[in-house]
Amino acid sequence: MRHQRQHWSMNEVHTQTVPGGGPEPGELLYTLGPDWKRIGLESLIRLAVSAFALGLAAYRGTEPALLLPTAAALLILVLWPLRHGRDGMELRRGGVVYRGKFYPVGGRVSWTGVNTVFLSSTYLHLGQKKGINVSFMKDAEKLFARAYSNTIP
Repeated sequence: MRHQRQHWSMNEVHTQTVPGGGPEPGELLYTLGPDWKRIGLESLIRLAVSAFALGLAAYRGTEPALLLPTAAALLILVLWPLRHGRDGMELRRGGVVYRGKFYPVGGRVSWTGVNTVFLSSTYLHLGQKKGINVSFMKDAEKLFARAYSNTIP
């Protein structure tokens, strides 16, 4: 059975209980890396919207001196998802290592879906105030469930 990515609606929270973790990271269970399909799709959507906006501005006769700064701003908008190319995290026995910091896994874990301008985002909350953005990590939800509860959400 092929896993389908869970689609969350605006600010929907899915909570699950996972077995208790340890105070330190244990053996490596899974390594999550960037989801290049998602990054590419987000960039293509932004490129299409930017091309439309720039074309509309040119069609309406926008001052040529304004088109170059507008194009530069839109280029930044298009390339912004590439910053997620280094996203990743380690699922270890006892907890998660994200950006060099260990988060113990145990008890209540919540997944929050948030609608953004282009594609929806998913955040993993492991007791910290700000969630971990797992939207651009390949199979994050599936591997997390496999590592800590042996179920697929």
